Amino acid sequence: MRMRGRRLLPIAISLIVIIILCISYIASPLRSKSQRDEFLVQLPPNSMEDNDSDQTTHLEHLPEVGPGPLLNLSNFDYLLASNVCRRAERELLAILIVTSYAGHDAVRAAHRQAIAQSKLAEMGLQRVFLLAALPAREHFVTQAQLMDEQARFGDLLQGNFVEAYRNLSYKHVMGLRWAASECQHRTKFIIKMDDDIIYDIFHLRRYLETLELSQPALAPSSAFLAGYVLDARPPIRVQANKWYVSRQEYPHALYPAYLSGWLYITNVATAARLVAEAMRVPFFWIDDTWLTGIVRARLGIPLIRHNNWYSANAEFLDCCVRDLKLHSYECEYFAGPNGADAKLLVEFLHNVEKCYFDECIKRPPGKSLKQTCLATVKSPAPEHGVAHVQPLRLR
Repeated sequence: MRMRGRRLLPIAISLIVIIILCISYIASPLRSKSQRDEFLVQLPPNSMEDNDSDQTTHLEHLPEVGPGPLLNLSNFDYLLASNVCRRAERELLAILIVTSYAGHDAVRAAHRQAIAQSKLAEMGLQRVFLLAALPAREHFVTQAQLMDEQARFGDLLQGNFVEAYRNLSYKHVMGLRWAASECQHRTKFIIKMDDDIIYDIFHLRRYLETLELSQPALAPSSAFLAGYVLDARPPIRVQANKWYVSRQEYPHALYPAYLSGWLYITNVATAARLVAEAMRVPFFWIDDTWLTGIVRARLGIPLIRHNNWYSANAEFLDCCVRDLKLHSYECEYFAGPNGADAKLLVEFLHNVEKCYFDECIKRPPGKSLKQTCLATVKSPAPEHGVAHVQPLRLR
C-alpha cells in the first residue's frame, strides 16, 4: 500500500498543476476584460510622433462608455444617457459637447432655438449637453423635469456626481470620454464649449471642412487641439478670487499653456489620450487648465492658436448683431461670452447665417467694432479686493 501511495503521489501532483494552469488560462482573459472595463479609455501617452497605425489600432478597440470609475470616482454612472451619435444617419463632421449647469434649462432652450438638432444634422453636426446631479440647494429644476427634457430632445448626458464649480473637471472628462468612445467611429472632430458662449457654428463648420481638404495628412489618429491659447500664466494666489489656487493644490509658479474652455476643437484620438492620461495625473479642479494644459503638456501635444476668433466682450457680439442687421457687415469674432443674455446666441446665429451663404460684406476701413461699437455693459468684470488685517486699539 505504501508503494502504491508513493507511485500515485507524483500523478496527483501533476494533476493539481494541470488544473491550476487551466484555471489561470481561463481567468486571464477575464482579468484583462476587467481592466479594460475599469479604465474604459486606455491609450498609451505617446507623443505626436508615435506610429499612426499603432494608435489607430488602440482606437478601434476603445470600449463603449458605461458604468465604472471616472478619474477617482469609483461608482460613476449616468443618470441620463444620450445616443445622439448612434442615431446619426451618416458620419459626423463634429459632435458638440456643451458644458451646462443642470439648472440652466432656459440657456439650453436658447441653444436649441438658435440652431435645432435637425439643422445641425444637415450640417453634419450633433450636440449634447453635459450635466451633473442636481445639488440639494437647487429649487427651480427637478430631476423629473430633466427627464422630461431628455424625453423631448434626447441631448442630455448627466453624470451622477453633484453639480459644483469644483466638479467641472469630472464633467469635462466625462464629455471627452463619452465622445471618444460613443462617437468613436461616427465623428471626425469634437467641439467642446460652455453653454454661456456665443459661437458662429457656420464659421466652425467651414473651418473644419477646409481643414479636411487642406490637410489630408491629418489622420484620425493625429493629435489636434485648437482654440484660444492662454500662454504660461501664474496661478491666482488671492483668496478672494474665484480661481484662487493654494500652493498645496498647485505648487509651481506657472501653468503650462492651455486652451480656454470657452470653446476649443479636438479629435477623437486626442480626446482619448487626454482622458487616459488624466487617470494618471493628480486631480485638479480648474478643468481647462488641467486637461488642455497640465495633462496635455505631459503628452507633448502642441496647441493650435486661433486667438483672433475670440472676443472677451459680449458687447462686441451685440454690436455684431446690430451691424449684421443694418449693414450686413461680417462679424470680426466667432466666439465670446453671452453677457448673461441667453437670447443673444439666438440673434447672433440667426443673423450670422447669411455670411455663410456669402451674403455679407467686409467691414469698411475705419468701421471696426473697436471704433464703432457703443453698447450697454452686459456683465462688468468683478472687482476682487485684497484683505488687510490691522490691530485696533480698544477704548
